[in-house]
Amino acid sequence: MEREIVDKALSILKDIEEKNLKIEEVLSDMSISSRNDLLRDITRDIIEKNNLIKEHGLSNEFVCEPLSSDPEVVSINSLLESLVSKVEKNPSKKVIYLRLFLDRFHDISDQDKKVIIQSVKEEDTTGLKEKMISLIKVFQLEI
Repeated sequence: MEREIVDKALSILKDIEEKNLKIEEVLSDMSISSRNDLLRDITRDIIEKNNLIKEHGLSNEFVCEPLSSDPEVVSINSLLESLVSKVEKNPSKKVIYLRLFLDRFHDISDQDKKVIIQSVKEEDTTGLKEKMISLIKVFQLEI
């Protein structure tokens, strides 16, 4: 009798272990987003559904870009290309896009930001990227 109880208990434990392995396998195959990815998705949803943001012509790519200090994650070059493409699409909002771009750099004072905006405000889109690159080098900026 005692042997049957022990065998039954071992059988139940073996079944539980097999089910745990299946659960681990299913969980490892699942795509679980990181916290930052979830926050970015939530922010994009908010931006897409917010009429005020739509009225000002801000897109989720520009607003939702990560604010990482790791140069591998976000390169200044890709940010500049994004800035130039946004200005090309909507030149009337050039100053807004420049302000948003410069706000990413915490080392620049507000007065310097105003000077930079004034110096590139009349620049055409072909020279904008080069001008911004030279300003970034002058200020030795990092995101």
